[in-house]
Amino acid sequence: MATAVHAPRSAAYVPSRKKAKLEARRRERLKMSLPVEVRPFDSRFMDIADVGEVVDFTRDGLYFASCMPHYCVGMRLLVTFPFGKRISAHKKFLGSIVRMEERPDGAMGIAVRFLL
Repeated sequence: MATAVHAPRSAAYVPSRKKAKLEARRRERLKMSLPVEVRPFDSRFMDIADVGEVVDFTRDGLYFASCMPHYCVGMRLLVTFPFGKRISAHKKFLGSIVRMEERPDGAMGIAVRFLL
C-alpha cells in the first residue's frame, strides 16, 4: 500500500495573485491612446453609441475608458477600432466585456475580449 506524504506549503510555494493574473494573459499588451466606437450588440440598445479611449490592446481584445454607465460584465459589443475621420481603415469586432473597474479619473475601465 502506497502512502502519500504532503509537506506543508510555505509562503515560497504560494503564487501571488498579481503574478497569477499576469500569467493568464496570452499576449503582451500595446499601450496606446486611440479613439474607439462601442455599440451594444443587443438591438434594443442599438441607438447607444459611445466613443471612448483605448488604453491598451492585443489581437485578442482591448481595454478602454468610458464615462457611460450602461455597461456590464458579459455584455456583447460591436467595437470599431481604430475610429475617427482621419483613420483610413476602420475594423469592426464583436466582443464581450470580461472585466470592469473604476479608474482614478472617475471613468470606468472596460476590458473586452474579441469573439470573432
